Amino acid sequence: MVVWNEENAAHLLSRAGFGPAAREVSRAVRSGLASTVARLVAVKPTGARPSVRADDPEGLDKIRAWWIKRMVKASSRRLQEKMVLFWHDHFATSISVVDDPLHMALQNQTFRLYGLGSFHTLVHQVTKDPAMLDFLDGARNKVGKPNENYGRELMELFTLGVADLNGADNYTQADVTQMARCLTGFVISDDAGVFVPARFDAGTKTLFAGKSYQATGNIGVEDAGGNALPPPQNALDVLFTHRDSDGALTMPRFLARKLWEWFAYPEPAKALLDELTGSFIAGGFVVSDLLSAMFLHDEFYSDAAKRSSVKNPCEFAFSAIRALDARTDADGLGDRLEAMGMGLFDPPNVAGWNAGFAWLSSGQFLARLAFAQALAAGRDRTMKLTPSKLVPKLAPSPAGVVDGILDRLGIATHVPAGARQALVDYFGGATDFTDPTVLEQKVRGAVALALALPEFHVH
Repeated sequence: MVVWNEENAAHLLSRAGFGPAAREVSRAVRSGLASTVARLVAVKPTGARPSVRADDPEGLDKIRAWWIKRMVKASSRRLQEKMVLFWHDHFATSISVVDDPLHMALQNQTFRLYGLGSFHTLVHQVTKDPAMLDFLDGARNKVGKPNENYGRELMELFTLGVADLNGADNYTQADVTQMARCLTGFVISDDAGVFVPARFDAGTKTLFAGKSYQATGNIGVEDAGGNALPPPQNALDVLFTHRDSDGALTMPRFLARKLWEWFAYPEPAKALLDELTGSFIAGGFVVSDLLSAMFLHDEFYSDAAKRSSVKNPCEFAFSAIRALDARTDADGLGDRLEAMGMGLFDPPNVAGWNAGFAWLSSGQFLARLAFAQALAAGRDRTMKLTPSKLVPKLAPSPAGVVDGILDRLGIATHVPAGARQALVDYFGGATDFTDPTVLEQKVRGAVALALALPEFHVH
């Protein structure tokens, strides 16, 4: 049974968003675990997206800045924006290949509209998403000239995985070939994915031949009117009936593992995954049901799930801005995130970003330190930090300022005593916290040093 306290509330809000403010932690404790989780997942879909033209030479900077501001400010929609980032990594699509900021903005909107709803609907929307049709050659996949790129990744990275949890192969090359035929017919028209029957391979296809869930027939995705085909004609439905070598549905275990590793820790036990997927399967594969099961599970608040994951660059930067009550217009933050290894709208390949300790390579960690110094020194719209906000109103002292900063950052109980004392000593015995020199040099300097502490780079 989870003891619902400030520590666990802060853990949930950190993982399910981009860091909490102190008042948000207190509110969550008062509300209780069940109510807090219900509020997180109950956010309605929204069609909000960056406004940009396809040929805008500054398009990438514009869509990055728009999304960054939204992630930094997200409160009631914190989980929605965190899931948009998750899906951007899961269905990784790169503007370096697509070369169209409007199409990338439309995909960003798709994740916001469908990212907490039916996973089946989301996969359908991604299948005909113009950025994805370009990135993985779906728009070049037609009868007589099938292109296997999207069909392969649809199974390998998006729904099943190469192998199941026991190491058994989930599909064969023949399945890739047949899936490619099933997915023929889509083109990009007027910035949308459109099904053109004349380009569709209407012949008989067989998916997963010889398996209990084998499907044979004129399998596709949509009809001539743009409506999803019913099962068993729908190739996506066939994927959702796939079973692993234990006889369990493959997709729920696959997605639950990926989400657990994103929000909690690597390599969850099979038994845990099966506990998490019960309501997900029963409810027709609604993503918010799976997230609710995760956030309500005792294991999510275990020692193994805390202080166990390296913050990705967005989590690191945005949690710092939010915790320190700073402000930003996001100008240039996209470049800083890219220097830290996470160029938004431009993941390195179809598998997305390498996570974990890969975020802390020497060059990328130096970029984190550069961001910390820029935030601490921020005095304009790009980033603005007000040091007087970090000084206790009653009996201010170096120790009080240090403890307040560490508490805001959520690391007060994790920083070693020696590191804390070094921060206190950095003030050199300053006593007048109305002195501009103390505020502008010492308080800002203490912020930069605190953000450099290893404890702030994990959660």
